[in-house]
Amino acid sequence: MHSSQPLILVFDVGTQSTRALLFDLKGNLIEKTKREEPPYISKNDNRAEKDPVESWRGICAASQELKSKVGERWNDVVGVCATSIRNSLVFLDKDCKPTRNAILWMDKREVKCPDPMPLFNRFLYEIVGMGETARVSRKTCYINWVRVNQPDVWERTAKVVMPTAWYNYRFTGVLADSRAGQAAKFPYDYKKRDWMSKFALNYPVFGCPVEKMCKLVDPGQIIGYITKKCSEETGIKEGLPFIATGADKACETVGNGCLSHEVASVSLGTAASVEITTDKYVEPETFMPAYTAVANGKYNPEIQIFRGYWMVSWFRDQFALNEKLEAEKLGVQAEKLLDEKLQQIPVGSNGLVIQPYWGPGLKTPQAKGIMIGFSDMHTRLHVYRAIIEGLGYALFDGLENLQRRSRNKITRIAVAGGGSQSDIICQITADIMGREVYRVQTYETSGLGCSVVGFTALGYYKTIEDAVSQMVRVTDTFTPIKENHVKYMQYYNRVYKKIYDRNLPIYNELYKMMENDRL
Repeated sequence: MHSSQPLILVFDVGTQSTRALLFDLKGNLIEKTKREEPPYISKNDNRAEKDPVESWRGICAASQELKSKVGERWNDVVGVCATSIRNSLVFLDKDCKPTRNAILWMDKREVKCPDPMPLFNRFLYEIVGMGETARVSRKTCYINWVRVNQPDVWERTAKVVMPTAWYNYRFTGVLADSRAGQAAKFPYDYKKRDWMSKFALNYPVFGCPVEKMCKLVDPGQIIGYITKKCSEETGIKEGLPFIATGADKACETVGNGCLSHEVASVSLGTAASVEITTDKYVEPETFMPAYTAVANGKYNPEIQIFRGYWMVSWFRDQFALNEKLEAEKLGVQAEKLLDEKLQQIPVGSNGLVIQPYWGPGLKTPQAKGIMIGFSDMHTRLHVYRAIIEGLGYALFDGLENLQRRSRNKITRIAVAGGGSQSDIICQITADIMGREVYRVQTYETSGLGCSVVGFTALGYYKTIEDAVSQMVRVTDTFTPIKENHVKYMQYYNRVYKKIYDRNLPIYNELYKMMENDRL
């Protein structure tokens, strides 16, 4: 016998894995399964692709495994939700079958479009100082690459969608997606929460007619119901409602309990980010959009460091062989051993400062990562701590920018993502930010945010705010150490903030040289 309590089934589909999660009304993670996906396809250093059909099979396998683990509790599932990665595109034909592999957010391919942007649009971009950003956006737009390099594929492509729309279709037979799931280089108007007008300034950048976009729905709306075919493949009961939620970061923000501008959601994940929730549309940087929030009517201005805590994995794989071997013997993760040794290095890494532009942003396309202050006194552990601190500086820079642009004070920080599992990284984050940092009850914050939306949509809570108050709990807090914050601010103001501008001429030369190499 078991006590019947409603559960929400959530699928969180990442770049390398798929998780199936069950949450109850109190935000408790009842059970989970995780399926590792094959590594993304990389024909050369610039491409990252994945077969969307394989991704769906991963969802089915994770679902069936979870069903077998929970037994009778599977009957308590009252609704299903899904969240996934952003800035990734799936190309579908008229029958909603993929015409090629999905292109993932890590993809760095570029294309030279034979058709120039309209002169008027180019003129306006140059006037506002965004000419280079427009050019970079256009040549890094996945749609343009397919359109130019695979015209036969483009001809057969009837719809271009985010991965979540594809999963939604496989669950319900309805090709639709949440407005809070739109975050890619395609013609979405973030301020109006709808597809762009053909007369919009940005429209020519993306090379895609609105007719190829899918139907949009509000987060919290029931997209459809689990079909018979989906039930056979996943083991989910036929007829259960499937609820629109949002992209992984949008759901993570809700799972962190960040529903106002006063609390920032900081993701210490593969792509690190800092995000707030606002009632009004606030561009995080000039001409950079604020994303549609999962909480209806709100926005999520965000600053992202594209290769965030991926750098920790990079360091582990390139320099931490000793720790990896030792960790294997002890049966623990290498990061755990690195964290213990991290505390041996003083605040500021003895003058070693890193600017983590491993993946440059749209407004800094020429930027590269840089390390300054290196000397014979530094060890690889200094480099490790400098990476953590450099990411902290970059996130603090984003936090200050969001605070300035929104004209609101940010008083607390919620952290999530892989880096948040480390107490020492959380403490370093608090020390740099100069604000209290907290973690909630589960590492699966995107899934938790999904379940918050699901239970609210089905009427178990009146509002998202009510659901968050009952389902999201602070379990750990990290208070900034004053003397550490003072020292970090010295490094931030006197060194870190000056690195990009002072080195921009060198970045420009490197950028030109690399472009010539590619040609």
